[in-house]
Amino acid sequence: MSVFVTRTSQKLNFVQLQLEQLAQAQASTGWSRQAQVECCQESVLFHLASAYGAFLCEIGDHYRLEVAQLQSFADLDTLFEQAAVQSPERTELASLEQDAASWLRRMHAAYGACWRPGARPAAVNVGESQSEIRLMSLSVDVVTEVTPQLCQLWQRELAQLVERLRAGMQEW
Repeated sequence: MSVFVTRTSQKLNFVQLQLEQLAQAQASTGWSRQAQVECCQESVLFHLASAYGAFLCEIGDHYRLEVAQLQSFADLDTLFEQAAVQSPERTELASLEQDAASWLRRMHAAYGACWRPGARPAAVNVGESQSEIRLMSLSVDVVTEVTPQLCQLWQRELAQLVERLRAGMQEW
């Protein structure tokens, strides 16, 4: 089994573990609830993005492409182009990458917002704090509101994509 298959599966498992932590943070009533929720949301996004990156390497490795420097779909697409290889995986991923309304583009936008101050995804509605300290959201330019349900949806979509494309690659 390829190291990339293992890494993709490992990252998908990490997402599942972080989703459990996110559910616990959501149920928390402590003064740090908002910080815990945001921390878990960003962690979920990190592991989703990492799982997708590992899956890109997995696909490239399957087609015996040089994936050492692969960091994005554009890199994988370039490798396919250079090797003059067509694949159904490439076609499906290109479609998801180009569709501004796709779950993948929304996930990438939310993850990218974690790196830009003032543009990070908004935390879920927190309600009243039991502390005298009032937390104020600094998110001015919200990309996508990241909710636990949205994180679960993205995890499910990515896991289904991986499973479906792996099955197709095994047929060849």
